Amino acid sequence: MNRSILESVIKEKGMKKYALADKIGISRSAFYAKIAGVTEFSNSEIQALKVNLNLSDKELMRIFFDDEVDKKTTKVTV
Repeated sequence: MNRSILESVIKEKGMKKYALADKIGISRSAFYAKIAGVTEFSNSEIQALKVNLNLSDKELMRIFFDDEVDKKTTKVTV
């Protein structure tokens, strides 16, 4: 997960983290732990974030999945 992008989007949408936690159905402390990378967002939580933040599929992928592949070390062999 890309924390800085997620926090930027939350701010851009004019939401507060504690309010977003309530909207997606988790405690504030659980939300902050997930933002900090201590625990991970579940699939249902990611979908709830998508709805509540009105994220496009591209934005969702950029926040939650782009950093899982290290493009510098990925090699294509033919």
